[in-house]
Amino acid sequence: MNLYNLNRGFLTVCISLLFLNGFAQNPANHPDTLDTYLTKAFTDFELHGLSVMVIKDDKVVFDKNWGTAGYGEDVGSESLYNIASCTKAFTGAAMAKLVNDGLLHWDDLVIDYLPEFKLADPYITTHLTIEDLLVHRSGLGTFYGDLLWYETNRTDEDVIERLQYLPITNRFRDQYGYQNTMYMVAGEILKKVTGQTWEEYIQENLLDPLKMESTVTCGNKLEEGSNIAYPMIDDKEIGFSMKRHHAAASIFSSTADLSLWVRMLLNNGIIEEDTILPAHVIRDMMAPRTMKSVNGLRRMTGAQFSTYALGWNAWDHNGEKVVEHAGGMPGYISQVTLVPQENLGIIILTNTLTSAPTAMELYILDSYLKEESTDWASMFVGFKTRGEKAEKEALVRREESRVLDTEPSLEIEKYLGTYEDKMYGKAIISLKDKQLHLVFEPAKEMFYSDMEHWHFDTFKVHFADPFLPAGYVSFDFDSRRNIEGFKIDLKSNDFHFFNLDFKKLD
Repeated sequence: MNLYNLNRGFLTVCISLLFLNGFAQNPANHPDTLDTYLTKAFTDFELHGLSVMVIKDDKVVFDKNWGTAGYGEDVGSESLYNIASCTKAFTGAAMAKLVNDGLLHWDDLVIDYLPEFKLADPYITTHLTIEDLLVHRSGLGTFYGDLLWYETNRTDEDVIERLQYLPITNRFRDQYGYQNTMYMVAGEILKKVTGQTWEEYIQENLLDPLKMESTVTCGNKLEEGSNIAYPMIDDKEIGFSMKRHHAAASIFSSTADLSLWVRMLLNNGIIEEDTILPAHVIRDMMAPRTMKSVNGLRRMTGAQFSTYALGWNAWDHNGEKVVEHAGGMPGYISQVTLVPQENLGIIILTNTLTSAPTAMELYILDSYLKEESTDWASMFVGFKTRGEKAEKEALVRREESRVLDTEPSLEIEKYLGTYEDKMYGKAIISLKDKQLHLVFEPAKEMFYSDMEHWHFDTFKVHFADPFLPAGYVSFDFDSRRNIEGFKIDLKSNDFHFFNLDFKKLD
């Protein structure tokens, strides 16, 4: 066999493959094309502020900002947004580092570090491991327990003490139930092991080595004059959530700072020749651990699997493994996405409650991983329009169901008093300007409202939190028409008011 001909043939094949790959490259990933697409999406979604950065092969290849940060300022790459649940990846990295350092093991029991820890199921209490905490298989339902900490005055220890009153609705280690409180528990274990608070450890071991100099671990760390993208709801600037540190959701960061985090993760733990985390720790963080159903959006994208890792979702897009996480808090949505095999990173931050970051993420993924990109933004705008229509129709139906010209069963003074839900705590109903007034004691600066008579023994409330819709408080009675307590019908995908059952104490 002629070696020259063999080499020439091999070279011809290589050139052909290079030509085909170049020909198949999706033009949507060109900066100008991407800029045009995202600018239109920014307008179509009616966003306030938006920052997008794309990293490819350890270089920033797209960096653009649109809109306002509030108070007349424009957003920029240095603007700080609450990244909400994208915080979980930092906690996952911290715990993986502790395992690497021999200070923890994934199968260590939670109660060995926190003997006071207790869930409603004794078996789960005694068998829950550190790994279980981080991969959402504790038996608790999605978002169960969030009302315990959201805008309350409770310490982490107080919240953990009340976890025992949450209902167990999932099969332990079998069903996925997304949790924030379990990350809080992980933060307390980190404190026991290191002698540092979660925020001290994250600052010293991740933020400082990465030179993420603008990033802060919670809202209270934001300094006057900081470049802040203020949260917006209904075209109004609102106050911050996550003022205190929380291992699940409290970090404020920018696309510029997060690009350092993303570059490090994509480069096996190294940035600018500095090793922040060992490569095997990065692999450990991103390894799938809890199976999830491939349904809804994942099915639309053509995904074949969907899992959860350590503070990351892991799924496939056109045959490539995608590692990503989204975050949401009142007035903020964040999205951080990695495609390790393509050395691709995507960061999307906005100070508007919107599905736009998911649509943008999918479009950018298509642009790098497929020959053609689906117009996800137009599709999601359609979802938004239909969703808003459905919400309006639901409000009309609610109004139509109201029974007019009814009166409460009792004199108004009979409804006054202190009520308590065993899990959540106390609520006070008092008279304010001759009208019933409700306050949830643990979150009295946010969860308070006058009570408008709706019909019969149901009263409408609208808490000060602009994130929440109106709720309806309905009273229960015993056989002698004495008030036993009340429940609240308040539709929220994030906070489960349906689990609350307040009983009258006096």
